[in-house]
Amino acid sequence: MEAKETVEVRVVHGGQETILRVEKGANLLLAMTKANLPIDFMCTTGKCTTCRCKMSIPPGSASPASETEVYRLGQQACQEGYRLSCQLYVQGPLTVYL
Repeated sequence: MEAKETVEVRVVHGGQETILRVEKGANLLLAMTKANLPIDFMCTTGKCTTCRCKMSIPPGSASPASETEVYRLGQQACQEGYRLSCQLYVQGPLTVYL
C-alpha cells in the first residue's frame, strides 16, 4: 500500500501552536476535528459560517475561495484571509488562526 503525501498545517489557538500532518487533498475542518482542536462548526456545508477562520495560505496551498465562501463571507473578508474550514481542501502548508 502506497503512503499518501502529507502536508504541514500549523494551527495557532489560545496562545498555543499545534502542527498537524494532513493528507494532501484532505478537508481542513475534518482534519482539525480529528485532531481534537477547538474548532466550532454546525453544518459542514458552508451555510452557517461557524467554522470561519483567518488563515495564511501560500499560493498553491489551497484552492481559491469557493463561490459559497465568497457569498457567505464576502469578497473583502476572503481577501483578508478569512475562509470556511469546511470548504477548504489542503494542498500545501498553511497556517490557521483559531
